[in-house]
Amino acid sequence: MFDRDEKGIYPRRKASLQTRRMIVNQYHRFFRRLQVLLVGILFSTLLFIAPVHAVSSAAVSPERLNQLDTSLQQEIEKERQQATAEAESKLDREAIAAIEETKKAIAAIERGKTQEAIAALERATGKIDILVAQYPKLALIPVAAQVAIIDFAPQDFNLVDRIRKQVKSAVNAEDFPAARELLNNLMSEIRTAIVNLPLERYPDATKQAARLLNEGKIDEAKGVLQLALSTLVVTEQARPLPLVKAHTDLVTAVTLAEKDRDAAQRLLEDARVQLKLAQELGYARGDREYAAFDKAIQNLERQVKARENTAGAFAKLQEQFSSFFNRVSEVVKPDDSSNRAEARRRD
Repeated sequence: MFDRDEKGIYPRRKASLQTRRMIVNQYHRFFRRLQVLLVGILFSTLLFIAPVHAVSSAAVSPERLNQLDTSLQQEIEKERQQATAEAESKLDREAIAAIEETKKAIAAIERGKTQEAIAALERATGKIDILVAQYPKLALIPVAAQVAIIDFAPQDFNLVDRIRKQVKSAVNAEDFPAARELLNNLMSEIRTAIVNLPLERYPDATKQAARLLNEGKIDEAKGVLQLALSTLVVTEQARPLPLVKAHTDLVTAVTLAEKDRDAAQRLLEDARVQLKLAQELGYARGDREYAAFDKAIQNLERQVKARENTAGAFAKLQEQFSSFFNRVSEVVKPDDSSNRAEARRRD
C-alpha cells in the first residue's frame, strides 16, 4: 500500500497517469464550457482525492493512524464546504437573470422572433442597469461557480523539482501545451472558479445588440450577444491542501503532546514537510512566513520534547497560520497574477 522515499512513507497513487490526465482534462474542459456557456446557478462538486496523509507506521498505532486520516479528511471536507458556501453567497441573482435573458434573446433570434429578442434584451439591460447603480465601483459580478478538490502533486521533493524544471524548459521552448500538462501534476488544492459578468463591457453589448436588431441587422446582433457570453470573466481561488494538512498535523500534535510525545513529534515533523511541499509547489513560494513557521514548529518540537506547556505557543502559531492561509488562498483574477508576483518581489 505504501511507497518509501527519503522523506518517509507516502501512499501510492491508485489512479494511473492516464486516468489522472483524463480527470484533469475533463476538469479543464468543464471550466472552458463554464466560461463560455454556463450562466445559471451551477453548484455541483467534483471530488478527486488521492490518499492524502501519512506518518511513519513506527510512530503511531494503526488505530491512531486511522483516526488521523479521518481528522484530515474531515478538515478537507470542512474547507470544501466553506469554499462552496463562500462562492454560493457571492452569486448575484440579477446578474444571473440578465444572462438568462441574453440567452433567451439569442434563442428568439434563431427562431426569427425579433421582437421577442428585443424584449428580452430590454429586460437584461434593465437588470444590468440596476447592478451598475448598486455596485458603481464593482467590475465583476459572480454568476456561477465550481468547487473541486484536486490532489495530483507528488510528495517526493525530488520529483517535484524535476517537474518544475520540465515546466521551465517547456515554457522556455514556448511549448505551452506541454507546460500546462506538466503544471497539472503540481496541483494540490481546493480550487474554486467563479464565472463573472463584466459590468464594463456587458451592458454595452446588450444595448448594441438591441440597436442592431432594430436596424434589421439580425446576424450581427446575434454575433454581438454570443461574443458577450464568451467573454465572461473567470476568477479563481486555490486553498493549498499541504497547508490544510500541516494545520491538521499541528492541531493533532498538540492534543497528543502529553499522551504520546513520539507521535506528536512525528506530526510536527510532517507539518514542516507539508509547509515545505506547499512552498515547492509554488503556493506563495516567495513568502517569508514559511521560514518563520518552520522555526515556530521547531520550537514546538523542543517544547514537546521538554514536556513544556505548548498551549500559548500553539495559539499564537494558529492565529498567524490562519492569516497566512487566507492570504495565500486569496482570489486570483486573470490580470492579477503578475501584479501579485511583483508585489512579493518588492516586499
